[in-house]
Amino acid sequence: MDFLIDSPWLNLIIPRQAEGQTIADFLMAWPCSKAYRYKLETEQRILLNDQPVRQNVKLKTADRLALKVFQQEEPDFVPWDQPLTVLYEDELVLAVSKPSGMIVHPDDKQKSGTLANQVAAYYHRTGQHCTVRPIHRLDEGTSGIVLFSKCPFFQPRLDQALAQKQIYRTYLAVVSGVMKPKAKLTIDQPIGRDRHQSKAYRISSTGKPACTHIEVLQCRQKQHQTLVRCELETGRTHQIRVHLASIQHPIINDPLYNPRPVQGRMKLHAWKCVWTDPLSGCRREVVDELPQAFW
Repeated sequence: MDFLIDSPWLNLIIPRQAEGQTIADFLMAWPCSKAYRYKLETEQRILLNDQPVRQNVKLKTADRLALKVFQQEEPDFVPWDQPLTVLYEDELVLAVSKPSGMIVHPDDKQKSGTLANQVAAYYHRTGQHCTVRPIHRLDEGTSGIVLFSKCPFFQPRLDQALAQKQIYRTYLAVVSGVMKPKAKLTIDQPIGRDRHQSKAYRISSTGKPACTHIEVLQCRQKQHQTLVRCELETGRTHQIRVHLASIQHPIINDPLYNPRPVQGRMKLHAWKCVWTDPLSGCRREVVDELPQAFW
């Protein structure tokens, strides 16, 4: 579909496949909620061939549909002006690198010191009027890529892509023990809460389905450590940490699942993220190279 972003407007040329659909039907495919469609209509933020219209109007091939969806919003977290590593940015998505030891967002929006606060400061510094919307999260001890949605209109599509496993995430981890070189294995074990540790999870027959694909990259015999690549099919809390610990190869310096004393950061890094652009359909790929002294 042909499109043009002329902020605050998203301009679309209606394809032949949408001939005869109402604007409401067309927008539901994004997916766009009934409440949001109603808001667009009542605020006259829907134009068809340059005229304000209601969402029950039917579309014709090559019609020009304009949606005012890039509204100016203010960041809803306290700005914290600290250095932020931006890995990728376009009109819809911001990808940044989270350091180990930092949480993604605070439990109270009046607090600071988190990645969300850094992103709020970045938006302010670059003159962007966006609220801070993380598409996914990382554990405090995990470093690497976190994606943020910059436009509320596209947030449901990105959330849907994450739920349907269409946002692919690859992690690198250093684990205890020497694994077989170049070995590949899949851990397909459900994960549930650990009744004996309030913050921990474990393999549980009554837990939620969880699947992790693991590939051995390098081994260090003397250090008794292995570098592995992990690809997620699901996104359960602590999934990689629990799955690796379940095969007796817990992540180095994991305070919950590795019984050895913690000496430094947890060796888990969100290395690569791949998704499809909601507008163009093009593949987007971002890599966050390993921090120093990780391996």
